[in-house]
Amino acid sequence: MNGYKRAIAVILNRDNIEEFRILAKEAGYEIVGYVYVRRFTGRGLSDYKLNEIKQAMKKHGASQVIFDVPLKPKHLYNIAQELKVEPKDRLEIILEIFELHSPSKEADLQIKLASLQYELARARERVRLRKLGEQTALTVGLGAYEVDLYYNEIQRRIQNIKRKLEEERKKRDVHRIHRKKKGYKTISIAGYYSSGKTTLFNTLSGMMEKTGEEPFTTLSTKFALIKVGPWKCYLVDTIGFISDLPPFMVTAFYSTLEEIVFSDLVLLMIDVSEPFDKIKKKFLTSWDILHTLGYDGEIIIVGNKIDEINNELALKGIVSFFQEYSGHVMLISAKTGENIDKLIDMIERLLGDMVWAKLEIPYIDGWAKAIEFFKEHLGDYKIDFTENGIVISGSVDLEDIWAIKKYVKDMGGKIVVEESVDIKTHT
Repeated sequence: MNGYKRAIAVILNRDNIEEFRILAKEAGYEIVGYVYVRRFTGRGLSDYKLNEIKQAMKKHGASQVIFDVPLKPKHLYNIAQELKVEPKDRLEIILEIFELHSPSKEADLQIKLASLQYELARARERVRLRKLGEQTALTVGLGAYEVDLYYNEIQRRIQNIKRKLEEERKKRDVHRIHRKKKGYKTISIAGYYSSGKTTLFNTLSGMMEKTGEEPFTTLSTKFALIKVGPWKCYLVDTIGFISDLPPFMVTAFYSTLEEIVFSDLVLLMIDVSEPFDKIKKKFLTSWDILHTLGYDGEIIIVGNKIDEINNELALKGIVSFFQEYSGHVMLISAKTGENIDKLIDMIERLLGDMVWAKLEIPYIDGWAKAIEFFKEHLGDYKIDFTENGIVISGSVDLEDIWAIKKYVKDMGGKIVVEESVDIKTHT
């Protein structure tokens, strides 16, 4: 394949071969041979396996060696010393893909943060080996001062990037608070990469974002404003999940993923056209990441790509498995639109009911504070100052109506509520 780097893939987990092949291809590697290992030794690989890799590289004309699992820093450098090439592990392959797809300055920062945090582990190993007095490929030519300087420089750059990402997070907080004050709901589409998240985003929003089978076509959070029943909603398309990500990778991309945490509803996308063992693994990975992030709200498990299946019995088994985790399951085809209407109906039910309220409060002590309270609880509100008092009208989540009624009563005012009125008739 033109432009691809010929590589030997060292495989520890045979179940991951196809996924790793896809990742490698997207990162620019053509796998021309495989070497299988059962375990790593204290120094990385046995002489037998190292020789097998060398022979495979010579036979296939490969200049790269890539591993389907993360490598310990010491293993990485010992293997490099023996093979005379720098091996790449699974995490480096993923980071290379991220760099290729980076669509924004913030994504660039997140990718750099993940890369530096990964490099920090290697720097720690440099320090450890140098203190032990070991001269390996990891420390040759580096004095104790240079090693410490290198380590400290990485830490300094990490802190600098974290400060920049914190500034971006604060900006999003402001936007999020504004959306909530306006009564908007947030719906996030999450799930394993290539499950069809962006296709569903396009279907629900009418937008045409990039889609494709390659992993991580979405690296930045995308937003669209949509209408679901009486609700105005921000629909969010998020970065795809992947298995075996270390905590530092999740942390590095938290500024992108945190939108999920503050969502009113998450659509967890799963490709159900795959074999059941893959469906189960990808679902459990996605489920665990959602809860690692701290999301504890409602989840609709969305089984996608049913247009590629004609086995009703298999689908029943998949639904039964999903129902062990959520009472809200929907099978769809984001590509053909099958069952999209049913999904929208389910979303509307879970978002809750909305009413329209008209509040009248007199000019007494505390009226300015009361206005701020109502602004926080009303969506699409309107305020009129009359001779007799203040009239505030707006849409209200039914769950908030009792708190608002009590506040109005304590102010000596009155409230009129119209039940189950579509918001659009008042905007």
